[in-house]
Amino acid sequence: MQTLNRRADVGTRRGICHPAGRRSERGILLIECLVYLGVVLVVIGAALAAFYSALDYSKRLRNNAEDITRALRVGEQWRADVRSAAGSIRLEKGHGGVALCIPSGDQEVAYVFSTNQIVRIKSKDGLSESLLTGIKRCSFHQDACGSVTAWRWELEFAGVMKAVRETPAFTFIAVPGSAKKQ
Repeated sequence: MQTLNRRADVGTRRGICHPAGRRSERGILLIECLVYLGVVLVVIGAALAAFYSALDYSKRLRNNAEDITRALRVGEQWRADVRSAAGSIRLEKGHGGVALCIPSGDQEVAYVFSTNQIVRIKSKDGLSESLLTGIKRCSFHQDACGSVTAWRWELEFAGVMKAVRETPAFTFIAVPGSAKKQ
C-alpha cells in the first residue's frame, strides 16, 4: 500500500494527477484557438476594408483637387485670350461640338468642346493642346449689358462616383479688349 501512495505522490508532483483544489495551470483548447483566430481575422478584414475605402476616397479627393486647379488655370487662360481679342469673337456649332473662336493679332485661338474634352487650337501654328478632360457640359454665352458685351464660359465636370453631392461646375466671365457691343 505504501508503494502505491508514493507513486501517487510522485505523480501529483509531476502534474500528472490534479486534485480538484490544486490546479494552477490551464490550457487552451483547439476550438478556442480557432474561435480566437476567426475573431482576429474578422477584425483584420474589417480594418483592411476601411483602409482601402479611405485610400480610394483620398485618391478621388486628390483627383478632384487637381481637376479644380486645372480648370481655374484654363479659365484664367481663356479670360486672358478674350481680353486680348483683336476682333469680333464668334461661336461656331458643328457636328463634333462647340467652338469659340477668338481672333488676336495675326492668329486665331479656338476653344473647342467635343467628346467630353476641351481643346485649345492656335490657327497660326496649328498647335492643339488638350486642356481639360472628363467634362460633362460646356457652353459659351454672349451677354450684352448696355454698351458692354461680355462672354461667359460654363463648364461642369462629369462625376466619377454614383452618389455625389455636387459635381464641380465653373463659370468664367470676360470682357473683350474693345469692351464695345459686338
